[in-house]
Amino acid sequence: MLFGPQADLAGCRELHLTVGETATCAQLREMLAEACPALVPSLGESRFAINQQMAGDDRAVRADDEVALIGLVSGG
Repeated sequence: MLFGPQADLAGCRELHLTVGETATCAQLREMLAEACPALVPSLGESRFAINQQMAGDDRAVRADDEVALIGLVSGG
């Protein structure tokens, strides 16, 4: 799932990618860059949520996981 600026850059709110059994969030970031080059400028500052829980780059991603790309957020 994509939100805010990432959704605007991608031109959609969802992207469907096929991941291998041992994919990590870091690998998913690379896959997103290849699948949607418009996201590249924001990927470095973005984080992932897997099944509604924040996830680090070393977190494994399974085919049935819900993955959200969370862009840089500011405010107070």
